[in-house]
Amino acid sequence: MRIAVVEDEKVVAERIERALLDGFAERGIEANIFSFETSKAFIQTASRNTFDLVVLDWHLPDGTGIALLNWMKTYLQILPAVLMVTLRQEETDVIQALNAGADDFISKPFRPREFAARAYASTRRHSLRTPGAAQQQVLEFGRIKLNTNRETAYVDNEEVSLTRQEFRLAFLLLNQLGSPLSRSYLYEYVWGKSDPPGTRTLDVHIHRVRKKLKLTSEFGWNLISVYGYGYRLQALDEVVASPPIDNPPVDNVT
Repeated sequence: MRIAVVEDEKVVAERIERALLDGFAERGIEANIFSFETSKAFIQTASRNTFDLVVLDWHLPDGTGIALLNWMKTYLQILPAVLMVTLRQEETDVIQALNAGADDFISKPFRPREFAARAYASTRRHSLRTPGAAQQQVLEFGRIKLNTNRETAYVDNEEVSLTRQEFRLAFLLLNQLGSPLSRSYLYEYVWGKSDPPGTRTLDVHIHRVRKKLKLTSEFGWNLISVYGYGYRLQALDEVVASPPIDNPPVDNVT
């Protein structure tokens, strides 16, 4: 679980991080947390990385959480679950945050266990709104079928031998069809750890998955490397806009 905490008060940020680490650990989930003190710092990382959850303060040194949420909706093709955290408690503030796209809203000071529970619930609700979510046992992508329960793959109804890592990689690429996925995101979810500098492990597995599942133009697929970012799988009959990888606009958050 990759989580971004955008909070400029160090003590509060540390409390949030501890609540999330303990709360997700209780649920058997390892949380990898990245902290940011400004909108600009978050944008620079979010433009090249993928997060499952963003914990967002309302007031930031260089803008507002609402403005940053609007930036995410505009420039991120994979929108994470968003939990807004703030001193504000008025009903109008809650409504504004939810209408802007936040999955939940919690006021400071918060109770750590409740905070973690609501963060977890936000990620669950968010995943259930994602097309082709992992709770389905059999997912179909044209001639390809993935059985998520058995972790088996089929092409034209013939089973294809995939290692566990290859299956996980194929699932992520197909389930987020058309969206670029960062190397660090893919590496963490497939191998459960950060991407070591200079490693070719991911590239080798991409090559194997492309070959085994026939993810080539001949069969209607385009699996490409996104320079300086990661990989994207696209069906050739779909047109999907590329995200702003380099120097994304930040005018609306400053």
